[in-house]
Amino acid sequence: MRRAMVLFAAGVLGTAAFAGCSSSTKTATPSGGGVTVPSVATGTPVAVTAGDKSDTEQYLTAEPASVKAGPVTFTLTNKGTKKHEMVVLKTDEAIDGLKVGADNKVSEDTTTGEVGETDIGKSGVVTIDLKPGKYVLVCNLEKHYGQGMRVAFTVTG
Repeated sequence: MRRAMVLFAAGVLGTAAFAGCSSSTKTATPSGGGVTVPSVATGTPVAVTAGDKSDTEQYLTAEPASVKAGPVTFTLTNKGTKKHEMVVLKTDEAIDGLKVGADNKVSEDTTTGEVGETDIGKSGVVTIDLKPGKYVLVCNLEKHYGQGMRVAFTVTG
């Protein structure tokens, strides 16, 4: 009986120790599938700024606009007067050539990840493992892409 208790206690302690060593992740769920992202930013940093020039003209910037393939940590800062988001689309289309649907949004079929709706004055972070290619970063809230919230982004090999 005592041996069984010792084995049980060792198993519980071993399981607890193992669980304590697991890495922490959070999951973002963009349209088109989930993206697992480390809770601690570990990729090449990219600063993305969202803002408004007027009620009908908005902007999205990314610095730098090109990085090497691998984990990329996007930090979206909303300096605007409305909620904004940042969707990463892998596409060879020109930044102003994406088709806008009846809902005044572009398709998110090629989404690799996103920072969801971010309140005024707030920031959001996502780390995505990107492959070489051309991308477009957009705010895909209704009408925002058409009002200028897009920027070209390149990932090199």
